[in-house]
Amino acid sequence: SQLAVSRSLDIETGDQLARVDPRALSNRLRSFDWIENSQISRNWISGKVSVSIATRTPVALYSEPGKPQVVLDSSGNTFATPADIADGLPKVSAKSVDGGLAAIKVFTALPESFSKNIDRMSAARANNFLIYGKFEGQDLRIIWGDGEDTLLKIKVINALLEQPENKTIRMIDVTAPHAPIVK
Repeated sequence: SQLAVSRSLDIETGDQLARVDPRALSNRLRSFDWIENSQISRNWISGKVSVSIATRTPVALYSEPGKPQVVLDSSGNTFATPADIADGLPKVSAKSVDGGLAAIKVFTALPESFSKNIDRMSAARANNFLIYGKFEGQDLRIIWGDGEDTLLKIKVINALLEQPENKTIRMIDVTAPHAPIVK
């Protein structure tokens, strides 16, 4: 947050400009893992210190087994969840950051009409995904398989959910979308 950054820099109005060390201030900002990079400069004419910060852009709330939830950016960096993190980020669990990034790639390829029903995704491996969510009023676990045939898989899931005999199912396996399994 802005207040935390301001406190970290510890610059007061009236401080001598020559005593402000931009490199030391940049090093202090590195302690905030949500800051991707920063630039600090002194303007000798105006007597002002300029601070420019680029923050990491979160793409998912991410968790690994036995570890607390963090935020994941598109480069695979994880960082603590800032208090004002945007709601609506997908939740992903995986055994590795690579698996988490692969799951996000699949998630972002899904049409919003489908992805809005997803509570969380899990990546057992970088090519084996599980989707948990509420579809047509049913809590489902969808064994997605790899990231291929996305539109076909969605079409198969929708067709299965339209069938009256599938109103109580809890699992759909579309790993092989031409031969889906329901339970």
